[in-house]
Amino acid sequence: MDKFYKMVEASNKRFPDGVKPYQMATRLLEECGEVAAEINLWENSGLKRQKRGEPSKESLANELRQAMLELFKIAVYYSVERELEASIDKSLENSRREGLIN
Repeated sequence: MDKFYKMVEASNKRFPDGVKPYQMATRLLEECGEVAAEINLWENSGLKRQKRGEPSKESLANELRQAMLELFKIAVYYSVERELEASIDKSLENSRREGLIN
């Protein structure tokens, strides 16, 4: 998660005027749309492959990273980094207790 927080820092420095909540939410939705487009490509939905070619792991990973970055930017904006970490830890602990993971 530290890598994402570093990316947030860099992005906020590069685009200091783009750190308002509605801007981050709009970018998140836009990036989620691009993730959906990649999924359509991977699932060979419609004519996507004819138009764009074969799916690329790098392209899908890039779109996922961009969407995740916007989520982390929102966490930083509202200063909920610790709570996010705690929520993740709690979820993992629940999964361990249920025997779903080691």
